Amino acid sequence: MNGLKKGMIVVLLILLTGVVVRAIDKNSYIEATRSYYKEAYREIKPAKVVSGWMVPFDTGNRTDIRSIRVVSVFGDHRESYLKGHIHTATDLIPAKKQALTYIYPMAVGVVCSIHLGHPHKTVVIRHLMANGQTVYTSYKHLQEIYVTVGTQVDQQTKIARLYTAAETKKYHGNYDHLHLEIRKSFYDYGCASWLTMNKEDLNELFYNPMVFMKSHLVLVTKI
Repeated sequence: MNGLKKGMIVVLLILLTGVVVRAIDKNSYIEATRSYYKEAYREIKPAKVVSGWMVPFDTGNRTDIRSIRVVSVFGDHRESYLKGHIHTATDLIPAKKQALTYIYPMAVGVVCSIHLGHPHKTVVIRHLMANGQTVYTSYKHLQEIYVTVGTQVDQQTKIARLYTAAETKKYHGNYDHLHLEIRKSFYDYGCASWLTMNKEDLNELFYNPMVFMKSHLVLVTKI
């Protein structure tokens, strides 16, 4: 039995029994599924330390949080894919409409994972903070991807393009936005994006992107 099927069985058992487990517990649904996505991940360190953060769109002023618009909030309960899972991201678009919306890294880092298929294609970037802490940013619902795993990136690297509204029609959903996760950990190799079922897992693995940006959006200082 592959990891994905095993993970779904564990999820159903937890939902039926009401048992609450932490994301990293041996018998959790995330633990049971994570190995399925491990092969997409590379353990590689960023070449540079983060010196500032920006919004992931070319908005003119990428340090201004008013240049982005929230479509769906972090921590909301969802009915998509698995009923009752928690939204691990904030869904965003530029505040000013763009004909084609391109995605840029929020900070310097290295691409450590590219996984899933259309319409959920995802790029994950690993960032090294000045205090030695590791942070991951995850960019989902990408129509085109311009980087590969192992690519060292900075805030001017064009990593992907979002769907247009017309392009999402074939998938019968609204995917013309960025599902942005800011992660404390990539322990799950990506599956926690749809398998997070409680606040404990959410807080263990993820930052609230809007709270994070409000406290971290600063001009980059060149060293």
